[in-house]
Amino acid sequence: MQIVIICHCPRHFVANTVIADLVDGECIFSAALLDTEGFTLERTSNEFKPTTMAAILDLNPDSPLVTIVAEECTVIASRLESGHTIVVQCPSSSNLGKARMKIAHACKAILPFL
Repeated sequence: MQIVIICHCPRHFVANTVIADLVDGECIFSAALLDTEGFTLERTSNEFKPTTMAAILDLNPDSPLVTIVAEECTVIASRLESGHTIVVQCPSSSNLGKARMKIAHACKAILPFL
């Protein structure tokens, strides 16, 4: 006797999980997924409004990763091959290398579900 378990995870649920898993409270405290036009598809915080990132990414279309350092936080945006964008908000004193590694892993994990 063989038992086969098939899990049908909706794409929306998987994308939401990948974005939520970015937030660790240490180096990333908010994350969002933007569609190809810059509209927010998923986000972990209602206070985090990354919709202006599309215009900033368009200023430098050759770079898939943009980091913006501000007084109170750092915002990192990573453009995916599909045209979607993952945006994270980090505390100003956070480990940006760790945040960039987490974004790189999330970009690979989420791509098949977009």
